[in-house]
Amino acid sequence: MTRRPAARALLVLAQLLLAAFVLLPFFWMVSVSLKPAAEPFAIPARLWPEQPTLQNYVTAFRPEFRTYFLNSVIVSTATVAITVSLGLLAAYSLARGTLAVLTALMGLIVVAQMFPHSAIIIPIYKMMRAADLLDTHASLVIAYVSVTLPVAIWMLRGFLVKLPVSLEEAAAIDGANPLRVFFQIVVPLARPGIIATAVYVLIVTWQEFLFALSFTSTKEMRTLPVGLNDFIGQYGIRYGELMASSVMVSLPVILVFFFLQRHLVTGLTMARSRSDPHGPDRGP
Repeated sequence: MTRRPAARALLVLAQLLLAAFVLLPFFWMVSVSLKPAAEPFAIPARLWPEQPTLQNYVTAFRPEFRTYFLNSVIVSTATVAITVSLGLLAAYSLARGTLAVLTALMGLIVVAQMFPHSAIIIPIYKMMRAADLLDTHASLVIAYVSVTLPVAIWMLRGFLVKLPVSLEEAAAIDGANPLRVFFQIVVPLARPGIIATAVYVLIVTWQEFLFALSFTSTKEMRTLPVGLNDFIGQYGIRYGELMASSVMVSLPVILVFFFLQRHLVTGLTMARSRSDPHGPDRGP
């Protein structure tokens, strides 16, 4: 009993130090975004600006930035909708199927995640060029779906195997067809897993840089991560405007994660937990 307060205080201290370590770069980004042009290079460096200004945000929020923002919204929204829809259907088939070939297929889906983006970008680039889809939203959506769909299937399957099959069987006995059972029974019960998967896909696609840089060549098609390169020139870097843009790019994802973090943690926990080796619960 005497050791518990000391251990708890030590744990809290360790958590505070870890939080400070993680949040310090973001705090420094916000600080630089509020500094005048010459102050980021002041010696000694100041953690907080002496004369905070919003001029960097005004300058960064130019028409090009709004175009990049709209492109990111279009690509991310389309990717989330397609990935979650296809992933839910595939995960449901894998969660309820008992054939050995489905187990092998699930293994292949997991293996697909072992390949880094840099290893598959050249084949995807050649396919996009052959289909004349380069420098379009469609090329980015297809590329993002190809890299996020396996993880989405894995996450959703881990959640669906925990749902009792007895509810679906009861609905089928009452005369509900398979589509009605899926949309009125399975989908509402799987809502936390669907939200967690959607948040994951949104985070991945919103900050993705490699595909967006390779598949777009005009400013009209650039997304936000690629658009930040506008502040990095041959003769210098506009740190204030770059950090202001970085803050504006980060805020939407931070807000989404803040409001939906409970669903994300629940979905990831269910996805990582081991499922019943004899298949899904068949009820009493």
